[in-house]
Amino acid sequence: MKAGWLRCSAVACLLTALPILASAHSFSTPYVLPIPYWMYVYGCVATLIVTFAVLGVFVSGSAATEQVAQSTPFDVGVGARRAARCLLALLRAGAVIALSVTIIGGFVGSEDPAANGSLTLFWVVFLLGWSYLTALIGDLYPFINPWLTLVAGLERLGVPLSTARVRYPQSLGCWPAFLCYLALIWVELFVMQTPMALSKLLLAYSAMTLLGVAVFGKRDWFEQADVFSVFFSILGKMAPVLYSRNDDGSVHDVRYRRPFSGLLSNRPRHVSVLLFVLFMLSSTAYDGIYDTQLWTALFWKNMLGLLQPLWGEDLGKAQLMLMDLFLIYRQVGLLVFPFLYLIFFFATLLVTKLITRSSLSLRELALRFTYSLVPIAFVYHFAHYYTFLVVQFRELPKLLAPLFGSQAAMPTIPLEGPPAGALAMGVVWHTQVGVVLLGHVISVVLAHYEALRIFPGRGRLLLSQLPLLILMVTYTLLGLWILTLPLG
Repeated sequence: MKAGWLRCSAVACLLTALPILASAHSFSTPYVLPIPYWMYVYGCVATLIVTFAVLGVFVSGSAATEQVAQSTPFDVGVGARRAARCLLALLRAGAVIALSVTIIGGFVGSEDPAANGSLTLFWVVFLLGWSYLTALIGDLYPFINPWLTLVAGLERLGVPLSTARVRYPQSLGCWPAFLCYLALIWVELFVMQTPMALSKLLLAYSAMTLLGVAVFGKRDWFEQADVFSVFFSILGKMAPVLYSRNDDGSVHDVRYRRPFSGLLSNRPRHVSVLLFVLFMLSSTAYDGIYDTQLWTALFWKNMLGLLQPLWGEDLGKAQLMLMDLFLIYRQVGLLVFPFLYLIFFFATLLVTKLITRSSLSLRELALRFTYSLVPIAFVYHFAHYYTFLVVQFRELPKLLAPLFGSQAAMPTIPLEGPPAGALAMGVVWHTQVGVVLLGHVISVVLAHYEALRIFPGRGRLLLSQLPLLILMVTYTLLGLWILTLPLG
């Protein structure tokens, strides 16, 4: 079975060399595709179908999934453990300093985002840089979480925060983390980004965290209700390294595993995790579409035609009357998108349940296949933002200079797309689409291995994967199509 896994992985990687679609979304000037769009679509669909066929031929038997999900402990010596403790201590101190500088800088620093590094630290270094690093080296966030460090410091001063005063309701799941994630993306897209606004937001979140820990205890709060802990925990399941913690926060064990196998060895227990994962995907998709000509025209053309009797030919009056409604339309779209993805996902699994005659409930099937969507969410997020990250990191010394008293100017934030002219358009095109396609291929592989656990027999197994294959193809084409839409 191990050989089958290796063969499938090799074939999947090689197939990604087929012609694939590129993005016009990151550029302020049009970019002409080197070959027709339909050929890119054909290459993507063909890659996913051939991956499905290869899996059906070479990988079967429920034992294959268990072998893939196995992990091997690292033989870490005493010296390595000491070095790891020192490194984590430095990272922990750095996280606390970065959070403090971000909050203080918003109050005492310049209100001009181009002259204050706090926005860079939070949106670029933390939310983008640490996300991608987590997917590569594993979830180290529990070891350096600045809010957890703050809680530990208060406990050393005699404030009892470890013991829960109210038992965390299991029915609540990760809903608090999901709602905070929704609020975070809403702030990113619709709130004017200023250093002081960010500082107030982080202070409010810190107060909420301390209150939540005081009521429910730090373990349950940080595992289920803290948005950043949940977010990085999900991304860390893709990494080839797994860490476990002691009660004092030190590293207990380090294990090696196959990349992405952590998504097979874990299973969400609550539907809120499913919606969290879908929002990771849908929020990036909405960030890619809400400022496009298509999404803008969808509102204005319909509303201008529908309500024309109210203002006749006076388009200026029409604009004034509809502007507030347009802003609401954009914000409601962010709320609706994850539920559209949820409906599509449940519809796909309902078809799977019917054609395989599975005895599992629709909810159980959805939870079992939830983590197979994580690579899609991750690669689409990477494709959408990596050019911004690259450009900002090139300017990192200049971006952080104001924190040390320099008056050097720095680019304006928030995340609304980079000055991508600094990057080669062709490289960006094919990198974006390459990672998007690769992520979908990995999701097809993960869904197949999960299906091995659920559906006995090759016939039912292949039947179960057909609706999921259609889902993956649809997600691929939708994601790439959004990337090509011109901005309004």
